[in-house]
Amino acid sequence: MSTVSPAPLPLSHAEYARYGRQLVLPGFGVEAQLRLCEARVLVVGAGGLGCPAIQYLAAAGVGHITIVDDDVVEASNLARQILHTDSRVGMPKAESACIAGRAINPHVSLEPVVAALSAANAQQLISAHDIVLDCTDNVLARYLISDAAVLSDVQVVSGAAQGIEGQLVVLHRYSPAVDADCLLPAREGKQKSQERGPCYRCLFPVAPAPEDVTDCSDGGVLGAITGLVGTMQALETVRLLAGVGDVTPTAMTMVNPLAFPPYRSVKLRPRRAATCRSCGDGEAAGGPSVITSLESEDYVSFCRLTPRAPRNAGIERLSAQALRDTIARDPHAVLVDVRPEVEFGIAHLSGSHNLPFTTLRRNPSDALAKLDELAGAEAQDVYLVCRRGNDSVTAAALLQQEAAKQGRDALRIQDLRGGLRAWSAMDANMPLY
Repeated sequence: MSTVSPAPLPLSHAEYARYGRQLVLPGFGVEAQLRLCEARVLVVGAGGLGCPAIQYLAAAGVGHITIVDDDVVEASNLARQILHTDSRVGMPKAESACIAGRAINPHVSLEPVVAALSAANAQQLISAHDIVLDCTDNVLARYLISDAAVLSDVQVVSGAAQGIEGQLVVLHRYSPAVDADCLLPAREGKQKSQERGPCYRCLFPVAPAPEDVTDCSDGGVLGAITGLVGTMQALETVRLLAGVGDVTPTAMTMVNPLAFPPYRSVKLRPRRAATCRSCGDGEAAGGPSVITSLESEDYVSFCRLTPRAPRNAGIERLSAQALRDTIARDPHAVLVDVRPEVEFGIAHLSGSHNLPFTTLRRNPSDALAKLDELAGAEAQDVYLVCRRGNDSVTAAALLQQEAAKQGRDALRIQDLRGGLRAWSAMDANMPLY
């Protein structure tokens, strides 16, 4: 008597139960799930973007996720970096994210790399994976990840979030017309597409000036925005790995959920084959020589991050204790907070005046006149504070130079070294944010 039994199963019973709702999606099925299970994904950054991306990649069943981050969990992260918890404050973010990912799905492998991505390790890490997610928040890292991905022939799902806005783009994208079996790189011996989309250098051949770049720590970000963009990165990664969804042109998606319309997509031009130093065709096409070694590139200078000669020489900087003692001795001392108005409203030292650095930097002469309105033209000792002590020392130098032009040699402008963060270490009443 013959018996009937199920055909060999490519997934375990537990995996069928876990992934059942996506398995039954039209066009998905077991084949797409197996592509996810076999994939290796690198996530650079386990912060506001990385956390939701890792969460949904793990939940979808991506077989191996490597997480690169050299930072540790801080209390200020918890409002938006959803994989971290109070109990893991002080733990490396890569390790914390791996713990959370394993709790979400025990069928996937998560590997922490507690190190900064650098020119020395970027290509080795990226080439061992099928796709890399750029979840960083600094320009240098974006150029480095893109260049390493071009050398490794790996697609980059790049996300960014700032304030209440975000954007998503796939860099070095394979031609949308290729067969799903070619979506993964040659790591598994699969044929690679010859047609590729633009890289980060194609989109931004010249790095932005440092003063035009603001990170989340200084400019702020709404947690739900990073959650939205990070989830979109995970979705795009699943789409590329599983080979599902419509064939779409290479585009940048920009989101601003508090505006209308909340989503916009801009179709991108093809890669700059003749001029790009990263993905271009090089000297054979009459263009510049292309990058062949990351370690030979000076990313710091390219991003204009090379330290300059200090313009703030001669500014006297006070410790938090010294400033408190000075204010206690001199009731006429003038305390000026150069943070943005919104930050001044969060917390400030009693008796301080607000004169935002952005306003001061645009016109030091008007700022000095405003200072006279706040403190009186007879004021001789002015003390500037900011969040960390960076803006305040530059502001002090600008005001001191303007005072010298106006012949006001009696005016002394000093600042708080380490900013209000240093003050909070001495005074528990000053909150950190």
